[in-house]
Amino acid sequence: LIFTVIIIIIIIIINGSPAGLHSLLHFYSGTEGLPGFPKFMAVGYVDGVQIEYYDSWSEKVVPRQHWMEEYSQAEDPGYWEGRTQRLQQWRQTFKTRIHNYMQLYNQTSGVHTLQHICGCKLQGDATIDGVMKYGYDGEDFISFDKEKLMWVAAVDQAIPTRNQWNADTAYIQALKAYFEGQCNELLSKFIHYGNKTLEQKVRPEVTVYDKPGSESKSVSLTCMATGFHPRAVDVSWVRDGNTQMSNAYTAGILPNEDGTFQIKRTLQIDSEDKRSYACHVDHSSLEEIMKVPWVPSNGLATWIIIVIVIVVVVVAVLVAAVVGFLIWRIRRHGASNATSARFLNSEARSRASNAMP
Repeated sequence: LIFTVIIIIIIIIINGSPAGLHSLLHFYSGTEGLPGFPKFMAVGYVDGVQIEYYDSWSEKVVPRQHWMEEYSQAEDPGYWEGRTQRLQQWRQTFKTRIHNYMQLYNQTSGVHTLQHICGCKLQGDATIDGVMKYGYDGEDFISFDKEKLMWVAAVDQAIPTRNQWNADTAYIQALKAYFEGQCNELLSKFIHYGNKTLEQKVRPEVTVYDKPGSESKSVSLTCMATGFHPRAVDVSWVRDGNTQMSNAYTAGILPNEDGTFQIKRTLQIDSEDKRSYACHVDHSSLEEIMKVPWVPSNGLATWIIIVIVIVVVVVAVLVAAVVGFLIWRIRRHGASNATSARFLNSEARSRASNAMP
């Protein structure tokens, strides 16, 4: 469950981060009070594609893309060893910080998580946008303002941390150098070596389906686009060919294991609504917007039929039970009469026998 929560938090952060032309983002997660789960995890992404993975069980950074190994061999032979040592240090840092934050929140036990995201994004105007923030137990804790070069507390409990970090001028200057130099340089090199993978265009596979809605007399329409690359995509529900539905829900763009992406967008309508609906998908791999109409499936009718069949079966069983009971009563009554007749005949014979001299 906690792993799922952590992944969801990462996805929310990815979807909530400002859009950029290219991005290099690192996600770190530490846990406390959770047996059977890594105490520390780290994942790196370039343009939403996973490039490396580390956890406290293996204690070793593992490359997720072949071109990352090519980069290391050509540019930095000690990259993986250096990353491993760095993340081993981060593991201890996270352990210490979780314990410190538990004290700030007056917590002595329980399951707790600390999440951290840092990286940079290359914008369309060639400027670099940096991101660095922490979250504790799924809530914002503290973040770094790159423009003002200062940490900003999201909650009162983070104020001591904010004051301590802002007082460390060497640390602040190191963060500035990271955003303006190291992160930008690494991002440029990673894009160079991963260009074929990062720039490939794969068409989405789009499926539209329906099911009974969560409210009475409603239908839930879902449009699922999957297998597409790059990540940027626009999926919307359109009514009668021209009205875009703003009340459709989505959990955001999610990564697939093969490096592609998926997204679901769901719309709930009245079951009596006879207007036409279609899912529109706009992606860089498509020459024009893909339009997939919703055709009411047999799913709803089948669901109704299933309910009717169940009712019919239940009624049939009840009828059979009643009929069986009546037959049993009739047979039992007949058997009882026969037994009574035999008993009376026996009594008559007995009395007759006793009456003989």
